[in-house]
Amino acid sequence: MNSIRFKLLTTLLVATSGLVICMYLVMQWSFDRGFLAYINAQEGPKYERLAEALSREWQQTGSWDRVKHDRRYWGEMFSSALGISLPPPQRSPGFANRARDSYSDRRPPPHFDPQGGNRFRPPATSQAPPRPEANDIPPSPTSMGTPRPFLLDHNKRVIYGQASQLDQVTLYPVSSGGTVVGYVGQLQKKELTGELDRVFLQQQTEAFSWITMVMILIPLLIVLPIAAQFVTPIKQLTQGTRKLTSGDYNTVIPVTSNDELGQLSKDFNTLAHTLAENEKSRQQWIADISHELRTPQAVLKGEIEAIQDGVRASSASAISSLHSEVEHLSQLVNDLYELSMSDIGALSYKKEKLYLGELLADCVEGFQRVFEQKGITILYTPSKEESYFCQADANRLKQLFSNLLKNTLRYTDAPGTLEIVEEVSSRHIALHFKDSAPGVPPDELSKLFQRLYRAEGSRNRALGGAGLGLSICQNIVKAHEGELSAKRSAMGGLWITVKLPLCT
Repeated sequence: MNSIRFKLLTTLLVATSGLVICMYLVMQWSFDRGFLAYINAQEGPKYERLAEALSREWQQTGSWDRVKHDRRYWGEMFSSALGISLPPPQRSPGFANRARDSYSDRRPPPHFDPQGGNRFRPPATSQAPPRPEANDIPPSPTSMGTPRPFLLDHNKRVIYGQASQLDQVTLYPVSSGGTVVGYVGQLQKKELTGELDRVFLQQQTEAFSWITMVMILIPLLIVLPIAAQFVTPIKQLTQGTRKLTSGDYNTVIPVTSNDELGQLSKDFNTLAHTLAENEKSRQQWIADISHELRTPQAVLKGEIEAIQDGVRASSASAISSLHSEVEHLSQLVNDLYELSMSDIGALSYKKEKLYLGELLADCVEGFQRVFEQKGITILYTPSKEESYFCQADANRLKQLFSNLLKNTLRYTDAPGTLEIVEEVSSRHIALHFKDSAPGVPPDELSKLFQRLYRAEGSRNRALGGAGLGLSICQNIVKAHEGELSAKRSAMGGLWITVKLPLCT
């Protein structure tokens, strides 16, 4: 129930249902009002016919007296015009007897003449029509349920109808000789009263309800497979992440789209590949360290055992050889310690403003004798600019220059040459260390700063070094916000460039 698919379906279902239900309510409200307005408009011509009949009545009598005092006559008039049937009037018991005695003498009720003319023609007999008794209750407009005509005089005083409902009435003028002599009012319906109208409205309501349910169901059926397709890569990412956490770095998930999920899948595969490479490097690192530590240890053990067995005499040369192996082992341990401290950010730097040329000259002077002994010439050309300073740690930079000089001393064939050039710009100083052959193959230049890496052939373990010096150099340069790069020297050897920022 907490899955993304369920939440997605629930969200879409709630949103779609809310929208469709709102549409249903608005459509239903609009249809009800529109249909009611249509029904009221349909009755308009009937009231116009009633206005015409009243106009003829006014032309004959010149007043509303007969209509005003004979409510039955008024009822029969508007029922004929509006096409409705009047219910029998509610009469008092005495009226029944009187009606039975006089009914045969009464004139027939006015009738509606479809050919025009006087539709409410008075009876032909000379006998006056019986006046309705006061207790005769004509049909009430409101009790009939359909039309509710109002009759007003020319001053809009109400003759029939309720004055309180005048604001809900549509008036049709009654004219005689071009003069408005009264008004017929149509009370606007606020609800449907006809049986057919109510049945039609009920049918439309049921149709709207079915349409609403179908509109909710169709998006749900469409969203179901889309949600399943949307969730599939998320499940694959989840399973792949679990494999990564368990150490399976060879996990690859398929990339099935170019959207955000597809990009996330690509990033996941890149992460898995990087972790696999890091794991491979870690394992290689441990194997190389073990090998580097075991080599001097094995030499020491062998020479000591040879002295103990009397195979080799405990001479000064033997002790010097043992001391050399101990020094090599100590240097290796110190390099590993510095690298580990640099990796965890625990290597301290005491930076100060110093003149870099002077520092480099001191280091070169310190190595001058050993270079001469090996037959390597140092060509150091200090920069003509004498006022450049760097914010740096003097001890770490000495270590940096010493490692670079040792690297040349160890791997350059005699007779050879080391050229050091300073290049100062407005914001940086670049120190170029260019030595003579042998060099490094171009495809291995990018690996020179990897730990324990030694180029095979020309710069291998037989010449000393554990392959950690350039890695330490790179960490020192990075700590000073500089750059360290390597390329082939024009003299056939290696060209290492140290680029450091100047003080601003």
